[in-house]
Amino acid sequence: MRKIMSMALLSGLVLAPCAAMAQTKKLDTPLFEAVLKTARAYASDRTLILYCLRKRDDMVPFLYAGVHLDLAYALQLLRASGADDRQRALLIEAVLRNVHSVGRDEEDPQRNVDCVAANVDESLAQLKGVGAPLFMRPPFEKLKP
Repeated sequence: MRKIMSMALLSGLVLAPCAAMAQTKKLDTPLFEAVLKTARAYASDRTLILYCLRKRDDMVPFLYAGVHLDLAYALQLLRASGADDRQRALLIEAVLRNVHSVGRDEEDPQRNVDCVAANVDESLAQLKGVGAPLFMRPPFEKLKP
């Protein structure tokens, strides 16, 4: 039993510095600032999409799921690129703090114009413009493994 405990302690001492080194690695500041700027723009686009398609009861749950999946994949890219826990948390905050939904019956004349201009249905179908997923927007291509 003592031998097992000694081995466990020894392995902990060996692995602890490795874990600490992995946590101190960070994404460089200019690239990370660009990632956050893109995340906020993505959130603004998703807010527009949620508004434009608010009356499409068949789609609304999938729009929220899309935000979740986009964010999850972007976090994987950040992790693989060396982002630390704080940087990943800041990405989550940049998206979730800035995505806003509206009630089904809310009307905003300016947003209605924006919906037409953005061609939301086609953008989503083609994954371009406002419909582009977060991880397909620059600078995320620099993070791809």
